[in-house]
Amino acid sequence: MNNLPEDTHMLSQPLLTEEGFINSACMNELEATINNMPRTYDRLSNDPEWSIPEIVQVKQITGYFAHWAIRQGDNFPYPPNLEHLVGYLDACLRKEFLIIGSGERWYEMGWCKLSLCQINKMLFDILEGTAEFDAWNTKECLGDNWLDLNALLHNVCISIRDEDRAFRTLSEKIDKEYGDSIKGDSDEG
Repeated sequence: MNNLPEDTHMLSQPLLTEEGFINSACMNELEATINNMPRTYDRLSNDPEWSIPEIVQVKQITGYFAHWAIRQGDNFPYPPNLEHLVGYLDACLRKEFLIIGSGERWYEMGWCKLSLCQINKMLFDILEGTAEFDAWNTKECLGDNWLDLNALLHNVCISIRDEDRAFRTLSEKIDKEYGDSIKGDSDEG
């Protein structure tokens, strides 16, 4: 427990009552703590893996958004208006990428260099307050086991992070195994 970050909030109420039942006061405290947690882009802004920009593509973000929207709900095969929201998100991301890239072709094609925190914040800025997106954030829509929309946007970034990790691991393995022979081959042509 001594290794916890300074801003760690410890619950003051025990999880179980003396009779062995869930303590409602603890659950209320836990719910309040969770609801007051900073967003991913604030909470992880000092983590290099989340704050250093990497290359990302619009389809990567929208693909993981659709993936997690489907996986996080259990009431429907997919949330209502998913296709509309994916299209809307795609258009908004492309517009943001163009602003960042000052109209350069690379950005026009849907590529950008962003940190996971920047992606997470961009997703919140684009989607939060959108009626179709906010409508998903209910037990009626996503079922008893649904995760909230903060978790959905966090999971999009986790998936991008995992893909980046796998790419780095593969690149390191190739560099270690083949070294300069790959670079040398391309220079000769």
